[in-house]
Amino acid sequence: MTGTPGPDQPRSFFDRLTEPLADRAREKLNQAEDKVRASIQAEIDAVQASVRARAVEVRPSAIAFGAAVLLTFFGLALLVTASVLGLVEGGLDPWLAALLVGVALILIAGGFAAWGKARLPKPAPKVAPEPHPAGDQVHPWDN
Repeated sequence: MTGTPGPDQPRSFFDRLTEPLADRAREKLNQAEDKVRASIQAEIDAVQASVRARAVEVRPSAIAFGAAVLLTFFGLALLVTASVLGLVEGGLDPWLAALLVGVALILIAGGFAAWGKARLPKPAPKVAPEPHPAGDQVHPWDN
């Protein structure tokens, strides 16, 4: 079996010549790998610290907006309930008043959805690649 000689086998001239070079190259590669790893970790740590600092700054605003959304939802629910009760007081049966208000809300939501869909940006048209003048005889990597 051929390979690197063991401690009790004599080393060839080529092994004695290349071994220090290989050790030095291995050491330099390990140093470069450590430097790259350290710089990437430093970049990750910097981004992480920046995101944490920004989250601490934004947290009160996010809580306030969340509370505003929740209170708006409850306010709209009370307005819907009040409109149903107003129709009931006007002489309609409760089920019919709820049905009318529900249909009206669905129509309004559909209008908002149609308006939002119309305002979406148009997708870019797909462009077909032009065929190569040589046809199929061109190697795919030669583009």
